[in-house]
Amino acid sequence: MQRSILVLCVVMVGLLSAPAAAFDEFSDQRVPTHFMLRAKDLTLILKGELELELHDIAGRGGPGHDSPTDRKTLGTRSPFVEIDSLWLALRVGIGETVGVFSILEFRPDGAGVGAVWVDARWTGPGWLEHHGEAGYHTPIVTVDRRTERYPLIGTAFWREPELHLAYEARMTLARRVHLDLGGSLAMMRPLDLAGVLDSRSQAGTINVLGQGPAATLSGNGVVGGGRLALEVHGAFLEGFGFLGRLAAEGGTDVLRSALPNYRSLDGYREGDAFGDFFWAGGRLGYHGYGVHAWVEGIVSREDLLDRWGAYAQASWRIPLPVPGGWLPGIEPLVRVETFRIIGGADVQASGHALRSTAPANAASWDYDGLTLALITEVYRELFRIRVEYSFLREHNGVPGLGVGDAPFRNDELVVQLELRF
Repeated sequence: MQRSILVLCVVMVGLLSAPAAAFDEFSDQRVPTHFMLRAKDLTLILKGELELELHDIAGRGGPGHDSPTDRKTLGTRSPFVEIDSLWLALRVGIGETVGVFSILEFRPDGAGVGAVWVDARWTGPGWLEHHGEAGYHTPIVTVDRRTERYPLIGTAFWREPELHLAYEARMTLARRVHLDLGGSLAMMRPLDLAGVLDSRSQAGTINVLGQGPAATLSGNGVVGGGRLALEVHGAFLEGFGFLGRLAAEGGTDVLRSALPNYRSLDGYREGDAFGDFFWAGGRLGYHGYGVHAWVEGIVSREDLLDRWGAYAQASWRIPLPVPGGWLPGIEPLVRVETFRIIGGADVQASGHALRSTAPANAASWDYDGLTLALITEVYRELFRIRVEYSFLREHNGVPGLGVGDAPFRNDELVVQLELRF
């Protein structure tokens, strides 16, 4: 028993201090270990998460209000409750440095593998820590967003998992002063449409263009990425970038199908099978004393599509003096964000612009958003209640053609009960 407790403490310390080659939903920072089995040099840790959610999207719902086909195009405006996900995380430790981690996702409409990767962590020399990954996991720049709804640039660029090899080194320059340097090689993820709202179980056309989960694609290639970060007593500054090439399948073909007016862009040539691809950005912020605050910006190019987006987010976890593990803290949060397609409203030589007010062309719109949230820790680290309200403003007019913005009622209330174990 004492040996198992010692091993558990070593694992927890390692996870808290080692550099993070990718954001781990089930690290001991987020979900402390409660269930562990040990057999000689093998350990098996079981963790999980269950999310039950109420969604209420602005606007009147029901037949005749959602859409002519009721829910199949715009999605329902009626309030609904759903089991968002049930995740089981199996973490097999091999010795003291290597593990095989996995996340299994169960939904009412199916099940799948959310992530699986080989994870290796070691130290040497004493001031240098190493972390390597190989497998199916999110990109190395994914962060804990602390909300249920992702910021739009998160949805577009770093939400979904990829197949990658990743390595990151952390150099300790002084007490609480660290320099992280990392890189990754990944297979190109397909471009896909992703909803601007939280729920993914409801069909809808109000989407942004993003990178979907890894898939087998004809003509696919490799994306190389890098990250450099400096942390000083909780304040941090980081930059990152990724470079690859779009193939036709999952790339330029998606641009043509997802954006009805893409063929009208200046420079478009029918039959081009490949396209430019990169995205890069940075973050500046602070984590400490219950405060989590940062700003993030990303610029990108997908063939003829140039985009940029940014958000600023701040929250403060306030501990509460309630005994017995009940109501250990609350965390109010605010996030403002913007997402833009460069030149999306410009009238091209063809006489058309990329964007229009049609909801079917929502992937060409610009967006501004404000999210207000309150995270309440109900019992220890096990139960949480999140209440979020997202105000979304769409910019879809084309001034050069005399077309003004046509606002779309798409604000969303989310109330979530979360169990982590």
